[in-house]
Amino acid sequence: MLVESVRSEFHLINDGEVDRKIAYSRVGEFHSNHIFLCLPGLLETRESFNPLLSMVESYDDCCWVSVDYCGRNDSDPLPPNDNYSFSKYLADTEDFIESLILPHQMDSSRKFHLIGTSMGGILAMHLLNRFQDKVGSVVLNDIGLFLHWSSLMSLYKNIKESDHQISKLRVNPRALDAVRSPSHFDLPYEFDLFGMRFYSLLQNFKGQVVLLHNAESPICSMSIANQSKSKYADLKIWTVNKQGHPANWDTKIVNKFGQLLRLKTKSIDHTDIKEILKTPETYQETSEFNLDFAVNFLKTSKAFFESNTQNNGQWVGQLFNRLRFWRSSYRRSSYP
Repeated sequence: MLVESVRSEFHLINDGEVDRKIAYSRVGEFHSNHIFLCLPGLLETRESFNPLLSMVESYDDCCWVSVDYCGRNDSDPLPPNDNYSFSKYLADTEDFIESLILPHQMDSSRKFHLIGTSMGGILAMHLLNRFQDKVGSVVLNDIGLFLHWSSLMSLYKNIKESDHQISKLRVNPRALDAVRSPSHFDLPYEFDLFGMRFYSLLQNFKGQVVLLHNAESPICSMSIANQSKSKYADLKIWTVNKQGHPANWDTKIVNKFGQLLRLKTKSIDHTDIKEILKTPETYQETSEFNLDFAVNFLKTSKAFFESNTQNNGQWVGQLFNRLRFWRSSYRRSSYP
């Protein structure tokens, strides 16, 4: 799937006397059985999830949504008298869920899923506490159930030292100034001498909780991951042997996630391919490049189909031979 094909849409939020838009990207339909809400990090936009969205087209009956918080990218900035803060992002996301996701979750057995990166993970844990019985799973990307003060100070230091790069992001100047302020984090949390604790937000949750992190992350190192596991025994830890923050989405992680939630892969439309077998003349003008692609694709897929059902193997084998014949015929007619 091409990232350019992802639908870009807007959700209108009535914020007192002012209506403002929250931008979001979507793959799939809201009435799908599985809805995944992706929440970016502190200074990220919804495009940070493009690598994930580009790899999920193969899953059936799923809807994947990533959002821009207010003052970022294509979302409207806050009115001058409003302050950017975690609580504002949380309230906007709750409005989004209640307006666009919950109306489609009519069956009590249907759940939606949360994927949060860094700050988005903290928001996801608060959303889990708010919509607990309606959430099926949570993926926390490089944010554990603890956030040490030293890690937080390192994060703010990196933000200050990266002013030049940050200035290139599509972030409202007021939102950027707010990020540097201690009052930006205004959600309730437990704390001790070492830092913030979030594990109480997951109490009594019955769904899957996954912690994806880099082994040498400045925010969620191995020690933080293990400490999180000690407080939440059902936590699944997926460690990527890399440095930095956050962890990057790749095919292996996406496949592992699909297997964990038992997502179904899309089936091939047998009717369309059988029509190709009946009417080869409609493809006589197809370029050699496309025919080569079709043959190579079927060559790698043939064994898979044959190993699943005998009938699939028969008609795929026929199609493979027919396409190979068309390709050779095309070459003879095109190159005297």
